[in-house]
Amino acid sequence: MRQVVVTGGASGIGAQMARRFAEAGDRVLALDVDARAVETFAPHENIDVRRVDVADEHGMGEALAGREIDVMLANAGTGGPAGPIEDLSLDDWRACLAVNLDGAFLACRAAAASMK
Repeated sequence: MRQVVVTGGASGIGAQMARRFAEAGDRVLALDVDARAVETFAPHENIDVRRVDVADEHGMGEALAGREIDVMLANAGTGGPAGPIEDLSLDDWRACLAVNLDGAFLACRAAAASMK
């Protein structure tokens, strides 16, 4: 049985990937920032769902600490801000990058030692 982590795993594509791995007999940790999605995720005996912000270095490290991980799916992402560039704030831009880039980096970095 493989140990699988899916970020953005409580909704959308991430939830479907988590379910597929679980149905194949893998043990899945689905991480998601959306508290409602985490609370309403359909239970499955092979899936543990937790609320974690992938852009939070401490939170990601804590969520994966001491776990044996075979597969890391850094799936979490956001569409980010939309509109004319002159109307976008730097804070909104950075929030998008924090999830889409930093989140993937932090998830993979937190899982790397276990996967070696």
